[in-house]
Amino acid sequence: MLSPVRRITLLSCVVLGLLLAPRASAHDPFEITSDAHVDERGLNLHTTLSLETAARICLVEAESRARFTRADFEPARARFESCARAYYMLSAGGKPLALRSLSLSLSAEDDLEMRALYARPAASPLRFEAVGLKGLRAGAGVVLTVTGQRTFLGQKLLSPDDTRLELEITDEGEAPGTPPVPTFARFLRLGFEHILSGADHLMFLLGLLVLCRRWRTAAILVSCFTLAHSLTLALAAFDVIRLSSRIAEPLIAATVVLVGIENLFLGREPEGRWLSRSLLTFAFGLVHGLGFASALRGLEPGALGPSLGARLLAFNLGVELGQLAVACVLLALFWRLSALGRFSRLPRWLSLGVTLFGLFWFIQRVAT
Repeated sequence: MLSPVRRITLLSCVVLGLLLAPRASAHDPFEITSDAHVDERGLNLHTTLSLETAARICLVEAESRARFTRADFEPARARFESCARAYYMLSAGGKPLALRSLSLSLSAEDDLEMRALYARPAASPLRFEAVGLKGLRAGAGVVLTVTGQRTFLGQKLLSPDDTRLELEITDEGEAPGTPPVPTFARFLRLGFEHILSGADHLMFLLGLLVLCRRWRTAAILVSCFTLAHSLTLALAAFDVIRLSSRIAEPLIAATVVLVGIENLFLGREPEGRWLSRSLLTFAFGLVHGLGFASALRGLEPGALGPSLGARLLAFNLGVELGQLAVACVLLALFWRLSALGRFSRLPRWLSLGVTLFGLFWFIQRVAT
């Protein structure tokens, strides 16, 4: 019979092994990406999405199929091409941009690659309308990144409820005024904002700290979480590992459920169990690192601004600063309530809330 510490160590190894396994074979509705680049030839728009997702957008009858495969693609190519022409509506200065060429291809992983060349935009605003997203369920989205020859023009996560990106450009197709080239400070801010806007990460942090009564315990747990998610964030950023969001997002929700359930059974600060608790936190942190990596995935390594290593360092530092800010506020609040004698039952109620929120996210993400 394995001891608790050995079981948690084994769990950590299994999680890391799964993450280092061959990457997921295709995109899913969470991972549609579009990159637009303006140069002297025109506006090049490259969109990548899974073949199944493309079928759901373009083919009504695909909804009734168990799976749309590579063999089904060629007979329906003409319909996919017609759909690809209408997937984005582009305009500049209120006038539609002419589509000059379009090509479709399938990757080895059964991703559909759509490459379109439009006339060069020469007037503001440059507008992208992802009308194709309206055919998907809530929760789907596309990360659209737009660059000029010398400037970073903008980036936005488009969704079925928010399909438009509008940018100011010069007549040369560049950003007006001072070019908003990504900087170290911008990626630092991106990391800070990501942790503050990530409800699932914050809920996990709440579950992690709600039983802590000493700085030492909190510091150990937060350090284990930091070390783990920094590891998988780096591996994912350098494309050593890649796990589909369809798998990673439910796993993150599952960690929230599990930390809440453990709190309900533990009921107090994990004295004597800090090693097993730390190893469990490390295992869960490996999964959360993939969620942090998704925020960086839309920016290609060759984009303007800092090198990938500098971007990774800045983003991770921003995540840590945000995490420390939240941890300090939570701990100060918990300890103040405890000193006032109003905290005896609150950890159990908060842990129950963490468990229920995690369960809701897990069901929602598995069903999407």
